[in-house]
Amino acid sequence: MRRLHAVLNRAIVFSFFALILLCVLSSCASKPAPDTSDFTNTEYETPETYDDSENLESIKLPSSAKPKSYFSKIDEDILMNVEQGSPSSITLAMSALKKNEAEYIESEKVLIYVATQMMTILWPSQKVTWNVFETSEETPYTGALNSVKKGIYDTSTGNKDFLSTFLPALVFLTPNITANVQAQCEGGILAALKLNPDSIAANYLAGLYYEKGGNYEKAEPYLAKAYADTQVEEVILEYAKVLSKNGKSALAEKVMGELGSDSKGNIQILKQNAWIAFEKGDYAAAEDYVARVLQQTPNDLEFVLFRARIFIEKNDYIHAVSLLDMYARQNDTNIDYLILRSRVQLDWSKNTAAATETIEKAMQLYPDNMDAVLIAAKISSVTDGPVAGKYADELAVIVLEKNPSNKDAQVYALDGLIQRENWEEAYAISSNLIKSNSNNPDLLLKHVTICLKLRKNGEAMDYAQKAYNTNPSNEVIAQTFILASSQILSRDEAVRLIDSMLPSATSKMKSYLYYRKSYLERSEDTALADLRSSLIANPRNSEALFRLYEIYYDKKDYRKAQYYLKQVVAINPNDSSYRRLNEALTQLVQ
Repeated sequence: MRRLHAVLNRAIVFSFFALILLCVLSSCASKPAPDTSDFTNTEYETPETYDDSENLESIKLPSSAKPKSYFSKIDEDILMNVEQGSPSSITLAMSALKKNEAEYIESEKVLIYVATQMMTILWPSQKVTWNVFETSEETPYTGALNSVKKGIYDTSTGNKDFLSTFLPALVFLTPNITANVQAQCEGGILAALKLNPDSIAANYLAGLYYEKGGNYEKAEPYLAKAYADTQVEEVILEYAKVLSKNGKSALAEKVMGELGSDSKGNIQILKQNAWIAFEKGDYAAAEDYVARVLQQTPNDLEFVLFRARIFIEKNDYIHAVSLLDMYARQNDTNIDYLILRSRVQLDWSKNTAAATETIEKAMQLYPDNMDAVLIAAKISSVTDGPVAGKYADELAVIVLEKNPSNKDAQVYALDGLIQRENWEEAYAISSNLIKSNSNNPDLLLKHVTICLKLRKNGEAMDYAQKAYNTNPSNEVIAQTFILASSQILSRDEAVRLIDSMLPSATSKMKSYLYYRKSYLERSEDTALADLRSSLIANPRNSEALFRLYEIYYDKKDYRKAQYYLKQVVAINPNDSSYRRLNEALTQLVQ
C-alpha cells in the first residue's frame, strides 16, 4: 500500500513539471520573431553591463549595420587613395581599378571621373594616363564637379563623406570666383580635413587658400604636410613661395631644388625664383627673373605689377610709374596696385592728398587688408591728419591687434601718440622699441623727447649720452644729446657745451646748435640773434623759423609771425598741424 502511494506521488509531481514545461514552450512558440528588415537603419548598441573596454574596440559591426556608401562595392584601399588625392595615389587607385570596360559598374565609372577631375584641377602639371568613361548617373560627386566648372560652390551634396565634402571646394581653383564663393571654400576644406586629416589634396588646397589670402603663417603647416608626402610641382612652388614670404629663403631655395635647373625656361620656376630673390632683398636677381618671365608672357599683369614693385624698392620711381600706368589701363582696383600707387604718391611725388585718396579707396574695397591699413597709418604719421577718419595710432592699433610684433605699426602708433601729446602711452611703446633699437637715431630722438616731457630726465640723459659716446658723428644723435643736455644741465654747462661744438660743426649742425642756444639766452634780443645765426647757417631750418613765429606771435606781431609760419608750411607742406595754425593766423590777421 505504501509503495502504491509513493508511485502515485511521483506521478503527480512529474505531471506537474510536464505541464509547466508545456506552458513555457507554448508561450515561446506564440511570440513573433524580431523584425530585422530595418536593421541597417539602427545603431549598434553595446549592453550597459559590458565593460571589457579592451575587447570592445575589436567588436566589428555587422556589415548590414554600417551606413552604406555609394562606393561601398569598391575596394576601400582604392577609395582611400583617391581621397588622398596626390598624383601618385590617384594613379595607384586607377591602376588597381583597371579592367575591361564592360566589367565596370556605375559607381566605379563615377569614381574614375572624380579621380580624373581631381588630377586635372589640382595637378595640371600631371597627365591622365587612364581611360575615362561616360557616366549618366546623377550623384552628389558628379553634381559637385559640374558646379565647379560653372564657378559655383555646390551646397546640395549632403557632405555625407569626404569626397562629397571636398569636391565643391575645388571651385577655389577656378578663375574669377566671387568673394562669397571663396568664403564658402574655407568651410568645405576644413570640414574635409576633419574627415581625413591626412589627405594631401585637402592639405594642399588649405595651404593654397590661406596663401592666396596673404596668411602665409597659417598656410605653411598645410603645405609642409602636403610637401612631406608628395614633391609634385604645384606643391613645391606654393610651399617655396610661402617659405620665402615667412622669411625662410634658404629653405625655400632648397625646396625649389627639387625641380632642378630652370635652364629650359620653365615659367613657373622662373616666377618662384623671382619671389624668393625679392624676399631675400636681391632685387637685381629678382628683376632678371621677372624680365625673363615677361619675355615669354609680356601681358602677364601680375608680373608687370611685380616689376613695378621691384623698381619702387630700388627707388627707380620713373620706371615704376610707367609700369603702374600700364597696369591701371587693365585694372585700377587691384589691392597690390593701389598700395604701390599710394607709395609712389607718398614717397616720390610727396602728394599726400593723392596718396590719402588712393589708400582710402583701397581700404574701402579691401577693409581687411592690413597692408593698406599700415600705409594709411604711415600717411597719417607724416601728415598729422586723419586717413579714413582715423589717426596714425588708431590705424596702427588695427594692425597690432592682428600682429602685435609688427615694428612698423608700433612706430606709426608712437608717431600718432606723440602728435597728440599722449606721452604716457607713447612712453610704453617707445620703451619697448628702444630696448632692441637703442642705436636707431630717429627712435632715440623720439624716446628722449618723451622722457623729457614726462620729466624722466635721468633716463633721457642716459640714452642720449650713451648713443653720443658711441656715434658722435651722427647728426641726429648729436642733436638728441644737445636737446637732453640743454634741458637737464645747468644753463652755463649747456652753453659751454654748445660753444665747444660750434667751431667744428657742419652748417646743418651749427644751425641746430644756435637754435637750441636761443632757448638758453637771458634776453630776447640775444635769442633773436641766435635764431638769425641759425638761419644763416641753414635757411630751411623749420625749427628755428617756427621759434621765430612763436616769439612774434607772443608779442602779438601777427604779420611777422605769419611771415615765418608760411615758410614753415612751405618746408613741411604735408604737415596738417602747421597748415591749421596758418589758417587760424590768417583769420586773425584779416
